[in-house]
Amino acid sequence: MVSTLAIVSGALALIGIQLSQFAVDATLRHWHEGASGFQTALALQKTSNKPIAVFFHTDWCASCKKLRENVLSSPEFDLYLKNVIPVKINPETGLKERQLADNYGVLGYPTFLMIEPTLKTVTRIRTSNNLSPQQFIDQCKAAQQI
Repeated sequence: MVSTLAIVSGALALIGIQLSQFAVDATLRHWHEGASGFQTALALQKTSNKPIAVFFHTDWCASCKKLRENVLSSPEFDLYLKNVIPVKINPETGLKERQLADNYGVLGYPTFLMIEPTLKTVTRIRTSNNLSPQQFIDQCKAAQQI
């Protein structure tokens, strides 16, 4: 009886975690995803002349989850995204995604890059856990002016 209760409790906790992850990912649903999404972003960049914002993350990374929850899914950042082409890439999901991470020198997670339309300027954005959405946006805007 006790072991059954423990199993049911554990299963419910796991379902709760999965649902909360789904809710966070749903807020990033309008982002292009993976290597194919990055290729789409490059094509869009040619016609829009907007910078590409790339979020390299993993499912297990606690700092990635905090950045998604506290900054990337905020209304302020969502408004800022109208000026850029957002892409999220999990390098652990495929070879092409891993190659993109390697090409951009991703050594840890989260890594957030701004890629200017010339493709010559790639700026890393600081992803500290204590940044407010506005501080993060200010960094992204400053990178666009380099």
